[in-house]
Amino acid sequence: MGSFERDWLRRDFNVIGFGLIGWIAPSSIPAINGKSLAGLLFESIGTELAHFPTPPPLTSQFWLWLVLWHLGLFITLTFGQIGFKGRTEDYF
Repeated sequence: MGSFERDWLRRDFNVIGFGLIGWIAPSSIPAINGKSLAGLLFESIGTELAHFPTPPPLTSQFWLWLVLWHLGLFITLTFGQIGFKGRTEDYF
């Protein structure tokens, strides 16, 4: 039985940088009623910060934009890690 590989994550900052740019660019395209997903998220953050000590209610659109934006980011980073490491380690 082999020893556990210490760098099992194989972290690479190229993936983080390109993945972040690769998600910010498409999420900034105005596609939802003439607004972008990133714009809607930042707008809702500003709206919620206007009444700061009070947290956003569960019915606030802020939660929808927050979850969608981060879900897209994490999917992009995951596929970026798979693609980048698969290419550098000759899986495909």
